[in-house]
Amino acid sequence: MKSRFLRTLAISMATVLFSTGCMMSRLVDRAFLGITVKRPSYGDRKTTGIFLLPFTFVLDVATFPIQALLVVILGDNFPFTEVPDALSNVTVMLDSPQFKQLGEAEQAIATAELKQLILDRKLTPNTALALNEDGHWTVVELSADTRSQLIARAQQPQSPEALVCAR
Repeated sequence: MKSRFLRTLAISMATVLFSTGCMMSRLVDRAFLGITVKRPSYGDRKTTGIFLLPFTFVLDVATFPIQALLVVILGDNFPFTEVPDALSNVTVMLDSPQFKQLGEAEQAIATAELKQLILDRKLTPNTALALNEDGHWTVVELSADTRSQLIARAQQPQSPEALVCAR
């Protein structure tokens, strides 16, 4: 009897540790464990997170129908508002040749300004950015037609060199 109970408990704990899909389990994971996020809020409290997971699992099972309805109505990331992944893409944008040509002070300005634009959510799929020589960004709103033209141009292979006819 004890071995079956311990086996069931071990399997339940393993399931709880690796299935942090419900709201309460995700809350504990985001705060203490960091399985599904880059950095947990309290990185030095992993033991607390492991201790809380069984309780949150029970709460998740008890409130599963309500959570399922909320996720269907409000979306997959409810109730967590993700900081846009664009913050991790800042380094990709700052690898451009224009950025590398800037001085150190201008690079610092450009980096800080770009992060602020992302955090303020001023960048949308219909936004284009231009980096000025002084390290400031110019934000340009694009129409849907202009955006599709830019995407089509970006996906085309590089145009061949101009052909010259020698006679």
